[in-house]
Amino acid sequence: WGIELPFDADYVCYVWFDALINYISGIRYTTDAEYFDAWWPTSCHLIGKDILTTHSVYWPIMLKAMGVSMPQTIFAHGWWLVGRDKMGKSLGNVVDPMAMCDRYGVDAFRYFLMAEMTPGNDASFTEQAFIERYNNDLAGGLGNMLNRAVKLIRRHCDNAVPTPGPATADDTTLREQTLAAIDAMEQALISMKLDRGIEAVNGVVRACNRYFEKSAPWTLAKCGDHDRLATVLYHAAESLRVVSGLLYPIMPAKAAAMRSVLGVPEAAIEPTLNDLRRWGGLTPGAPVSDITSLFPRIEQKQPAATTAAAHPQPANKGGVAANSVETGVADMASIDDFAKIRLMTARIIAAEKVPKADKLVRLDVEVGAEKRQIVAGIAQHYTADSLIGMVIVIVANLKPVKIRGLESNGMLLAATDGKALRLVKVDGDCASGASIG
Repeated sequence: WGIELPFDADYVCYVWFDALINYISGIRYTTDAEYFDAWWPTSCHLIGKDILTTHSVYWPIMLKAMGVSMPQTIFAHGWWLVGRDKMGKSLGNVVDPMAMCDRYGVDAFRYFLMAEMTPGNDASFTEQAFIERYNNDLAGGLGNMLNRAVKLIRRHCDNAVPTPGPATADDTTLREQTLAAIDAMEQALISMKLDRGIEAVNGVVRACNRYFEKSAPWTLAKCGDHDRLATVLYHAAESLRVVSGLLYPIMPAKAAAMRSVLGVPEAAIEPTLNDLRRWGGLTPGAPVSDITSLFPRIEQKQPAATTAAAHPQPANKGGVAANSVETGVADMASIDDFAKIRLMTARIIAAEKVPKADKLVRLDVEVGAEKRQIVAGIAQHYTADSLIGMVIVIVANLKPVKIRGLESNGMLLAATDGKALRLVKVDGDCASGASIG
């Protein structure tokens, strides 16, 4: 089927011929040479993998015949799947992107699509996957870090970007990690691996959180060390300025709001890579605005409790499960005992060593939509920095206890072998709040 050619009735114009011509007719081929030359040849022609033949065989033949330059790259991306099936109208499994944008915001949805798919491969879409990534990356990660930094700056620095003092090794490390993410994002764009670039940016957010936990600006404020406090807060804010710039093409509205809150002037809200590479872009004294939650957590109903892994063992000092022991039949747990224990995954979002306690670490953990504090005796096996971001398994329904005056609301699971201790973690990527059973 096709439209009969006006100059040869034996042939018709195939639909793909007409469709492909749109690429150049849309940028004024033959009618505006200057405009056309500004846009063509395209550096990367991005297409779906199911139409690769038309774009890599028919289209180059047509361009060759017309004497028009070829695209520099033709890149075929994968499909969004629902389960194992391709998303399509004929199957009736199409996700309405406008409904997702209405429900969660266009910037958050754009972020998910860019972060979840590795271009060239297929990716599976579920609303649950969206919620988990949103809560982990945006609400619990980026949004939480921004909120912490801004609140401390407004409280202790007269609502303005502080003036930094001499940089320490920790400050320099954060700066280097932040600037390295710019190169990583640029390379990711060139190689069509945008998800890798986003992961590098998330790495900076995690590094910023670790930097905060190690530098403890709240302690500096209490001790009256305002010079060091100003330096720490400046480096955190400057790191977030770069992060917001790298995310600007993906989340323009949210990133612009971040940059405005941090004191970036209106003329510089839309960033360039060169601007981001210049450390020190925030001007001391620039006003830092109050902030509402840019990424409010999406609350979900807690999953129903499932059977737990074991009858509760006595906890050793610090809240880590004691070594298991050989049991006889008389000591075996019944299914009713088994069902009393609720094991869940938890993500460690902050960690610090308990003062004057060799073995204790205080952890802030995220269990689904809930945040809680756990005190654990693992300081001789893990540094506080190494714990942040780790997804572990906890006994979630233990009664809270006081350890060194700190409330501990849960117990970590760990395996011990002699003097060695290793936390129990899940295999692969798993959101916090998942039931274990």
